[in-house]
Amino acid sequence: MSVYRAKAKDGKFKSPFWQYDFTVAGRRFCGSTGETTRAAAERVERKLKEEARRPRDDTTINGAFGLWWSEKGQRDAKSATTFWRMEILQDLLTDILERDGQPALLSSIKTKHLTEYATRRRLMPDRRQKLPAPATINRELQILRRIMRYAIEAWDAALALPRFTVAIAAEPDPRVRAIPEKTITALRNALREDYRDVFDWLVMVGARAGNAMATDTGRWLRPDDVDLDARVARWRVKSKTPGGRLIEIPLTTAAVVLLANNLGNHPEAVFTYIAKRTYGGRVRGQRYPITYEGFRKAFKRAAESINQRHLRVHDLRHTAGTNVLRATGNLVLAQTLLGHTTIATTRRYSHATSDDLLAGLEKVQKTRGKA
Repeated sequence: MSVYRAKAKDGKFKSPFWQYDFTVAGRRFCGSTGETTRAAAERVERKLKEEARRPRDDTTINGAFGLWWSEKGQRDAKSATTFWRMEILQDLLTDILERDGQPALLSSIKTKHLTEYATRRRLMPDRRQKLPAPATINRELQILRRIMRYAIEAWDAALALPRFTVAIAAEPDPRVRAIPEKTITALRNALREDYRDVFDWLVMVGARAGNAMATDTGRWLRPDDVDLDARVARWRVKSKTPGGRLIEIPLTTAAVVLLANNLGNHPEAVFTYIAKRTYGGRVRGQRYPITYEGFRKAFKRAAESINQRHLRVHDLRHTAGTNVLRATGNLVLAQTLLGHTTIATTRRYSHATSDDLLAGLEKVQKTRGKA
């Protein structure tokens, strides 16, 4: 029913104001528009219908973040990073909403609040006084999108997702840096001796460091993950699959020898180090699992010692993928080794074959010039 004037039994109008009466999603809305003309009353009715159709939810940001963390976030591969990003999101979004006169609810978050978040976040330096990169802000907004989508799907929250693509900034192409063999040798020699085997493993198989060394995710390589008789190693990587997606890598002779030399040193980890002193519950001379953080610090010291401080641990994975692609020219093999779910991700490594092609063309053209 559109707007109308209610009449009494004597035919006179009950009120000078036009009334509205409509239903949205099974819910009836009726009352006075407070307007004395039909055109004005219809404008009021349209506005009321828009408001009635707009999803409403009283889930607070604080409550949603806490519940999502307990149900999902704490199982992220880098849960500490997720938690830190959630803290920034919660504090800054709450401030933005309060300044806009809005309650701190998930349903209060609109596209304009996301763009303001990105603008203000770009001006917030970290502890080292460095401003965040676009990728950092994007990851924070993507966590918010995950939370809001989960609220809709798992908690039946009546939310309308804001347009995240408006606030998410363009990012530079991911960096893929393969370390030259000469530098690999220098890096290895600069590392402490009991870290060299895990270094070799990363270069051999291209595993993520967190799948080889102890981290808070609990996915590092354990003795049960290695089957020397079948010549395979298995581990799980982060995935939507419960427990993670299983990766299985065949072992070369060199890999079998490397693992055989490390198995049996510790019941919970393949790669271990020898404690140089007694401290923090550790005893000098005994072996303990190599942690990712410990290896990262040692790697950075080794890189600085050979004047290559720009190198990262993840570059070892890039090196493994590039080496396979350069040796075989087969993107699918490189994809299988690195555990990429799409060939598009592996295609970033195609610079290897491009470089080799260029070198080959240069050689051909020089040969033709001599003919």
